[in-house]
This record gives sequence, C-alpha cells and structure tokens, in this order.
Amino acid sequence: MDNLTERDRQAEELSREILTLARNTIIVNLRFMDRAVGNFRCIPNMNYGFAGGSGFVIYSPWTLLMTYKQDQNLVARNLLHSVLHSVFRHNYVGPGIDRLMWDLAADIAVEDSISGLGRSFLNVKRQEEQAAAAEQLREKLSYLTAERIYSYLISGNVRMTQCYEWSELFAGDQHDLWYGTGQPDPVITSELDLRELWEDISRRMQTELELFRSDTGALTQNLKAINRVRYNYTEFLKRFGIHSETIRLSEEEFDNNYYSYGIDLYGNIPLIEPLEYKDQKNIRDFVIAIDTSGSVKGEIVQKFVQHTHDILAGQNVFDAHTNLYIIQCDDEIRDVAVIRNDSDFDSYFSSGEIKGLGQTDFRPVFDYVSKLLEERRLTDLRGLLYFTDGQGRFPEKYPGYDVAFIIHNDSLNDVWVPDWAVKVEMQTEEIMNL
Repeated sequence: MDNLTERDRQAEELSREILTLARNTIIVNLRFMDRAVGNFRCIPNMNYGFAGGSGFVIYSPWTLLMTYKQDQNLVARNLLHSVLHSVFRHNYVGPGIDRLMWDLAADIAVEDSISGLGRSFLNVKRQEEQAAAAEQLREKLSYLTAERIYSYLISGNVRMTQCYEWSELFAGDQHDLWYGTGQPDPVITSELDLRELWEDISRRMQTELELFRSDTGALTQNLKAINRVRYNYTEFLKRFGIHSETIRLSEEEFDNNYYSYGIDLYGNIPLIEPLEYKDQKNIRDFVIAIDTSGSVKGEIVQKFVQHTHDILAGQNVFDAHTNLYIIQCDDEIRDVAVIRNDSDFDSYFSSGEIKGLGQTDFRPVFDYVSKLLEERRLTDLRGLLYFTDGQGRFPEKYPGYDVAFIIHNDSLNDVWVPDWAVKVEMQTEEIMNL
C-alpha cells in the first residue's frame, strides 16, 4: 500500500502477525483445512473492512486490530468464515438473486458449520444467540445449507425485521466483491477465476472427512450438498430410452422448387431426390414406475409425474407402435396404465390419483415387467424409469434392460442402487422447481 503513514505501516505489520497466528491456529486444530487455508490470500487495503472474495480476503489493518481487541477468537473465526464461503462457493451468484437473502443464507450456513466444529478457539460472544436462530431454521429444514435456507427465506417464511437482525448476527465479512460492486486490489484482479481450484479443495476436504469419519456435522452436510452431482432431469428423460428412427420425409432438407423444375425441364426426372429419412425420437416400449409408498410424499410424486408428462407430451414421442406402461407400486402393484397415444396420456395424468402408501419393494415391478416380456406384450423395451426415495428391496440380478432410479433424497446420505442401474438423485426443491 502506497502513501501510508508510519502508524499505518505499524498497524499493517501487526495485523499481518495476528492473521498469521489465526491461520496457524486453524491449520493446527483443523488439519483438514490446511489446503483451503494455505490457498487463501489475505491482502491489506485501508479502503476495506474485511471483504471476502474467491480465495482471498481484503482487510483493513485497523479494522483487524479493533476486532482483535474486541475478541481475540473473532479474528480466527472471521477468517475461517471467509475461507468457508470459498469452500462452499457461495461467492458465485447468478443474475436475479435476492442479495440480502443470499448473503444471509450463506452467512448462516457458514457460521452454523463453524459452531458445529465445537472448537474452543472459535468460540465468540455471538455464538449462543446464533445457535438459537439456527435451531429455529433446523426445525423447518432439517439441515442448513445456503441453498435450502435461501429458498426458505425468499418464500416469505421469515419477517424482514428478523432477516435484518439475523444479517447482523451472522455476518463475518463483507460480500461486495461477490457482486462486482467492490474495487479489488489490482494484484488479484487476474486471479479472480479460481473456481476449479476451490471445487477441488472442497471435494478433497469432503473425501478426507468421510475417510477419517470426522464428526463435523453441518460442515460435512454443506460439503456433500455443494459437491453433489446435479442432473438436469428434463434432458435426462429426453435421452433415456426413447430414441428410435422413423422413416419420414424431411421437409427441412427438401426443396420443392428444384424438384418441380427438374420434372418440368426433363420430364419425370427430378433434379434433387427428397430425403426420405429423418431422425425422430419415439417411444416403442417404455415403463415408468412410481413409488407410492408412505415414505414418498404425494405432492412430490404429483410434481414429478406432471413434469414427466409435460416433457414426453412436448416431444411428440408417440406413434402407432407405442406401449408406455405407467405402474404405481409400493410393496405390490397398485395400478397399471397402458398409454398408446397423446389422448391416453392426457387422460391418465388429468386424474391425478395416487394409489398405495404402503411399504416399499421394487421387485414386484420388475417381476411384472418380466411377465410382460414373456407374454410378448413388450417386444422392444427401451428401459424402465423408477421414481422413488430408494428405501426398498432391489432385484438381485440385472433384468436385461436399461434401468434408471430417480431418487428423491433430501438427507444427503448416500443411497445405494445396484451397479446395473443408473442413479439420479434430486432434492425436493429441485423437483418442485421442475
């Protein structure tokens, strides 16, 4: 920093020593944080308080000294707060996001993760009041990640006055740099694109914690949530099991003017032959199974079923040979519908009736499909799509056709499926936002 007074230089030197002590304390006590803290830069700048970005924090030495005087533990906690924002990639925000609510959600997720570590060197005065607020949210959301908290906040479930109070209570750094409204130091401008590095740090941290079974509570939950593979169900369904080729005139490729000109000029000799083949996606034989056991919520099933209908109906996938079976099943077959055209499809989904609510056993569906194959009612089976929470008994053997389990999973715990099946996990908010 240029044009600093002697007192400013002394403050900068002392603040650097305090931050070094805070960094070393975190690494010594939380070994799994060594790579994250080691790659996190602390850059002095008199124009900032304590502002975090992607892999760095810009701080005022004087602000840091006042924080240290107020509570020595607060420096290490605020530093870890900023580091975890990078680990959880909170700073990558999309257009249209409610800034107040996202800042608050991210701060709550980070502070709750820090408190869950239970380390004395991170204890601060605000912690007890934070715990009471976090518990209120946990009763509604089970576990606290920024995405889940944000969805809850923007739904109007918390009064604005409460949000403002919580924003002060959970704040550990400034977020101006997340939105491009701050003026970062020129030395780091070219290094702002660090997403790949922090994704790698985040995944390695999760692997280390799971490998050594470290009890880090909310921190592990946040790592699982941010590193979870996300699927686009719409694209997945379009590609899974419904592709075949239909012989038909490709009007886009055929120019009728040239064709007619050849007939007129040469007599029954067209200049260009029409392209008769066009690639078209159609269902031949396909099965959709819906877990209607008591553990699967009815409104989630309804949303999934409706979206599946909308995708297939919009793809013009039905033809004269279509056999789409929709099976509702808990521990036994509860309903079977055979869909052969758009009219059947619309009629089935307009009823909206869910049958079942018993226990879960996947085997009856596979037994039923085997029977359909034996009886030649299914002669060209493209695949089976099974919507479920994954808690049930699976067939012991590969059935001989493609299978995908769409798992409704809000727990973040791993759900096992047989290695012959595809697994696509989705959380409630992902399904409800389809």
